[in-house]
Amino acid sequence: MKFFVDDDHWDITGYAEELKKLLPRFNQETAGFLKSHSFHDGKVISLTVLNQENGKTKDPTTVKMVIEQYEEGGGTYEIQWVNVRKFFMDYDITRNVYGNKPHEIVFGGRRGLDEWGYDEILPLSKKKLQHEILLFSQTTIIIHCSTIKIRKIKA
Repeated sequence: MKFFVDDDHWDITGYAEELKKLLPRFNQETAGFLKSHSFHDGKVISLTVLNQENGKTKDPTTVKMVIEQYEEGGGTYEIQWVNVRKFFMDYDITRNVYGNKPHEIVFGGRRGLDEWGYDEILPLSKKKLQHEILLFSQTTIIIHCSTIKIRKIKA
């Protein structure tokens, strides 16, 4: 993370300026969502990796996530990361523990990946993006891709 380093180091203004520069790279629905909403506290429903290899398409991998978003007017959204070059996820349920009980897994492990914490979308180049996501389960997801598509699939 460049702008959301930790609880004491947040550069929200700097990130908003960086994201504003990236908005033209996205379709209208995605740009509109990113401009005024986030998935903070959203529940991760599913995560799917699709390898659509056909012998012709460069970077044929797509990652999809379905999230229930809870802010006012929320709903269920699908996020697609297209033409994925890198997908990293370090899920380990044993790290998702209470601060005052370091050996007790939060909710007994019944929340799995848990909720979306914070994220940053940053440029890697003129054609590639990096999306880093921190989930409340202490999981980090890093995706390098050509574009991100967000669409509402259920009100």
